[in-house]
Amino acid sequence: FCRIGRTIQGIVVMTATELIHLSYDGNFQLETDAKVILCKVIQSNQDEPLPSDDVNDTTTLRVELQLDRTSMHPQGGGQPTDLGVIKSNIENDGAYTANIDKVTIDRASGIATHSGSVALSSSSGNNVATNELFPPNSSVKVTVDSANRQLLSECHTAGHVVDAAMARCDKL
Repeated sequence: FCRIGRTIQGIVVMTATELIHLSYDGNFQLETDAKVILCKVIQSNQDEPLPSDDVNDTTTLRVELQLDRTSMHPQGGGQPTDLGVIKSNIENDGAYTANIDKVTIDRASGIATHSGSVALSSSSGNNVATNELFPPNSSVKVTVDSANRQLLSECHTAGHVVDAAMARCDKL
């Protein structure tokens, strides 16, 4: 896969994903614009046809997206992942939406990977080249599921309250 990065003395150096949620203001930012670094379509077996939903006449692709920045909180440290969508900023029939159900981070490189699904109409599903879904360096809009973020945030805070109560009772 081709990756975008900075070039220093002729060597391509990958930069870590900018994690918007780590700043105070960024923690409340539920949308951000980003650039695609990598889009990988995940299939269990290349020889099998893609799964199809006969009711909706759609084909679903599993994808992994790596972006230059994200407002989605990755799974880690006991904190569940944010949910949300990543939409391509193309204004025609080539616009795609990935429903993100997991965000992970590689601690060594600092690169966040967004995993999810893209629904395509069956008529175009098998004709879409993987590099057309979210091409490298294309613009996307990252949107966090606000209700899920609120729930996770409240549960996280509640954990700290319980921890403080246990400490006051000498139970820690």
